[in-house]
Amino acid sequence: MKTKIIAVILAIVAAAGAAAYFITKKPKEPEITEPQTAEFLLSQSAYSSRISVAGAQGEIYLPTDREGLYYTASLDNKIDFYVYTGGGFEKAKYEVNKTKVSLGASNISIPVEISYIDAGGLIVGYGVTTADMNKDLKLYDYAFVKIAKKAAGYGEGYWLLADFDKNNFYRADKTYSEIYNYKIGDSKVNTAVNQNTRLIDRNGTYRQDWTMLTDEFIKNLGKSNYFISSRYYSYDETGKRSDIMVWSSAYRPKIIAKDIIGTWFVSDSDGLHYLKKSGDGFNSITKKGDKEKKTVKFDSPWEQYLRSGNYVVDTKTAVMTNLLTGEKTELSGIDLTEAVSFSINKDASRAVFVFNTQERNVSNAIINQRITYYSFDKDHKTETFTEPMLYQEGTGFIWLEGDGNSVMSVRALDDGGNTAGSVIYSFTQAD
Repeated sequence: MKTKIIAVILAIVAAAGAAAYFITKKPKEPEITEPQTAEFLLSQSAYSSRISVAGAQGEIYLPTDREGLYYTASLDNKIDFYVYTGGGFEKAKYEVNKTKVSLGASNISIPVEISYIDAGGLIVGYGVTTADMNKDLKLYDYAFVKIAKKAAGYGEGYWLLADFDKNNFYRADKTYSEIYNYKIGDSKVNTAVNQNTRLIDRNGTYRQDWTMLTDEFIKNLGKSNYFISSRYYSYDETGKRSDIMVWSSAYRPKIIAKDIIGTWFVSDSDGLHYLKKSGDGFNSITKKGDKEKKTVKFDSPWEQYLRSGNYVVDTKTAVMTNLLTGEKTELSGIDLTEAVSFSINKDASRAVFVFNTQERNVSNAIINQRITYYSFDKDHKTETFTEPMLYQEGTGFIWLEGDGNSVMSVRALDDGGNTAGSVIYSFTQAD
């Protein structure tokens, strides 16, 4: 899949607030006092020798809900499916079906064609539409849809989830603002949550934070039937302050967790887990029945921390905390003061840190980026790269299924930035 030039990709996938796998603070704007005097060449890159290029033709691989299965998508709605074999990506051998569906959003109809496969009993499918593809598209200039199996608490069947924020296009963990009940192959869908009293946002559409699901939230729901909403907070606080509500047809859905930080939520046999502000800091809360108890207390403000999955790391002290257990790990040999994002693998043995840096290559005044790969072994090995064009902001880092030693990101593939694609870093080469 040919991608746009880097400038276009950056416009599409500007850095957002976690992710899939990592959460990003708003980066500082670099102060450039001198003009660039030369181009950076990939042949000068030390990073190039440490990565393998998975998307040589500009493919950007994103994970599906089936382990080992990935998809690529373009803004002209070309959807392809791939399997990761350990040595690279190969086209999946499933039959690709297509179906058209009409979404109802903000009292208008949005047609989308979906490409889907039956991946061993699990339906996996995606579709994209834009104003460029559909001149009659009103209010929305973009819509991305995903077929998702309902969480256990919602019963049998599938959802059709819709995201209208083009900035999320290449994010692995998306935020969906419309939830539809969906029967595979049907041309129409109905909303799964009561829309009564839904307000209009500044763009003239229904508030996008009225009902929200994220890919991470769905995986953490267990047998619960909850969703996220920021409807009772200002629009600027969407996803920063949230309520967890019970899915029902009620006029005002019951709130099970009120005014939590962000969208992190886990439902398991121990109870419901979420974050709440407390004084100048915050707490990790476990709720069992109607009783809340503090699992972990943090004295520093939330803005000082980065989150990835069930872990947070303090950028001042370099201490990582498991939000479910309270277990703390002190990182050594790394300064996280300028860290803006953090991604950790499933068994918490490897991590990636991305830094905001205003460092410049002295010879040519080009702004550098900085990445540190960190191993939680007895030696706490690190490998740091500081140079231009290391990664595309907003696309995140995706840990490949298997041993947890390989992590994928998106990078420029040529000196002029005409093509970007997925690249893989392997910790095993360094260790």
